[in-house]
Amino acid sequence: MATSIRRHETLLLFAALLAFFCIGLGTRDYFTPSEARYIEIPRQILTTHDWLTPRINGVPYFEKPPLFYWMQATVMQLFGYGEFAGRFVTALFAALTCVVTFATARVLYGRLTALLSTCVLATSILGYALSRIATLDMPVSFFITACIACFLMAQHSPHKRRLYLCMYVASALAVMTKGLIGMVIPGLVIGAWIAVTKSWHILKEARLFTGLLIFLIITAPWHVLMAQTHPAFLDFYFIHEHFTRYTSGGHRRMAPWWFFIAITLVGLMPWTGLLPASYKRLQFKNPDTLLLTLWIALPLVFFSLSHSKLVSYIFPIFPPLAIILGQTLAALWEGILPKKHIRRTSLLVITLFGILLISVHMLPLLDSRIAHKFSGLSTLPTLTLLPMLLALAWLAHGVWRNHAAPALITSLAAFGITTGLTLNYAADGIDRNGVRPLAQPLAARLQSGDMVVAYANYWQDLPVYLERDVTVVEWQGELEFGITHYPQTHDWMIPYGEFWKRCRGAAQAVYVFAHEDTVPELTSSTDCRLQPVAKYGKTELLEKVMP
Repeated sequence: MATSIRRHETLLLFAALLAFFCIGLGTRDYFTPSEARYIEIPRQILTTHDWLTPRINGVPYFEKPPLFYWMQATVMQLFGYGEFAGRFVTALFAALTCVVTFATARVLYGRLTALLSTCVLATSILGYALSRIATLDMPVSFFITACIACFLMAQHSPHKRRLYLCMYVASALAVMTKGLIGMVIPGLVIGAWIAVTKSWHILKEARLFTGLLIFLIITAPWHVLMAQTHPAFLDFYFIHEHFTRYTSGGHRRMAPWWFFIAITLVGLMPWTGLLPASYKRLQFKNPDTLLLTLWIALPLVFFSLSHSKLVSYIFPIFPPLAIILGQTLAALWEGILPKKHIRRTSLLVITLFGILLISVHMLPLLDSRIAHKFSGLSTLPTLTLLPMLLALAWLAHGVWRNHAAPALITSLAAFGITTGLTLNYAADGIDRNGVRPLAQPLAARLQSGDMVVAYANYWQDLPVYLERDVTVVEWQGELEFGITHYPQTHDWMIPYGEFWKRCRGAAQAVYVFAHEDTVPELTSSTDCRLQPVAKYGKTELLEKVMP
């Protein structure tokens, strides 16, 4: 009976979380290049019916394994290429990550800590933000979390064998989502814990041979088929995309060693202020606490040593952080800890976000590139900001009136939720690099023989919103490997001279997307006359003037 109640409680929690993460999921255009890339690859799968080889604009693209693309393609086959469908898989895995965090915390510390841990993860800035961006990081974080959580729960369960088998499956699916990181991170954490606690018996208990067999059954087929179909795949995929990316700065993602520490502190808001109190309560001699600590520390060190850094990489450490913070919140809720800790956290949030709101409205007065990029935030209507402002006011009122810890925790959670929703609706004020406002109207009047060109640049969302491949002029970027190794791509990935030749000889319409800086050279041609017809941000759409 108790098991049935827990199962229904978990399902209800999952449904509530999924509904929460789906709010406003389709309200903004795809971010480019990151989101649009992970929509274009599934579009190519559905267009070519080739589920083996990932492609972008028809060019083979070997940077990542295919599991996320397959899931995206399945959803998009049912619901189309719209923004809601394109982000649904990410929202689904955000809800699942929270549920696994809830289940782990409940096994270790009870129901209250589990609920509060879930609240921390779901309402943290980084957790909420990644739940609505179509990238690999939320799905791979789920599989890594599930892998380590299965190992941790196996230490408290009579169903050890089942949990260990699930651990291997989760690691394999993580590898199929984002490569070797799916086994490196769990291997580091679990291996270090076994070594420190001298729990060598687990190596036999966990059935390593059976686990390896399961792992290979899931991961090997695609990699073997790719190696047979594409001889250059293994070297590029394993050497260039894993080892070279980690050890060199060739991907232009360099950042200082403290980058992920700063991202963690910001990304955990509004709960960051509880970290000192949580650290003081840690009992490292406790095996569970030790595992949670290693789960945080080792990936943090691993990613900090990398020469390729992106904000989203660090999210796998957020579930254990949420559990540790959830313990502190439970102690505050029950009066075990003095409420001064939650008051200090609330004051920190009020101060920081108050300064931020004031600063945003001063951006138009500053003359800098960053100020201009974010200046759109200052034009947000008051109605968009109102929920966040009300939540901040409610929190300030609670601090002023010296409310009890549960009320302050509730106010912080409400502020986290409204901040996430506000950022979601504010995102269009930040990113104007996409071409949806130009591409969608054009798609409605394109004929099959018309030529669409991306000139001296490539907008990742252009083929997505046009729902067709485009001709790309004098640009290679991240598609350099595919263009170099597959000469057939030279039919549509062309140099300047070939573009002008095709433009002159085109009997049907020619449409050119170009950065505003290149428009003068396009309009100066006399034998292929192009005229601007529309503009969005710094991108212009030109059309050939037919004789």
